[in-house]
Amino acid sequence: MADTIFQGFQYALVQGLLASAPDVRLKLVMSSFTGASEEDAINLDDITTIDEFDGIGYQEIDCASVTFAYDSTANEYQLDFEDDEFNASGGTSTPGSDDAIGMLLYLYVDGTEANDIALAYTTSGGFPFNASNNAIALTVNSSGFAYLKAA
Repeated sequence: MADTIFQGFQYALVQGLLASAPDVRLKLVMSSFTGASEEDAINLDDITTIDEFDGIGYQEIDCASVTFAYDSTANEYQLDFEDDEFNASGGTSTPGSDDAIGMLLYLYVDGTEANDIALAYTTSGGFPFNASNNAIALTVNSSGFAYLKAA
């Protein structure tokens, strides 16, 4: 599903940061996001402009039941988590100042862009869109959200 796998994904893998109940989060991003062409990013601070969605009621997702495992049949590492919403439970989001163009997946370390690790970016799943006073639901592919092919 991921369009861009950041260098931070490989860094987190080598450092063992994805091995045991990682704190993974998702942000919706708007058109000024530059990360799609910044594959060398390790930390969020390495992405020139994040441009997080700004509709009222929106909140990033703190992914639940995160698993990261090697699938020998597919010869790839798969990162997966539960479906969720980009709003408080049962809430809605107003339109943002711009369309959401994709999702940024990152490993939460301490809440600072200099330390949180960029993992992946995707435009898959109905982008671009803008909230229309509805819940913004995320349904994760049954085989996972992000994949890293083994060599």
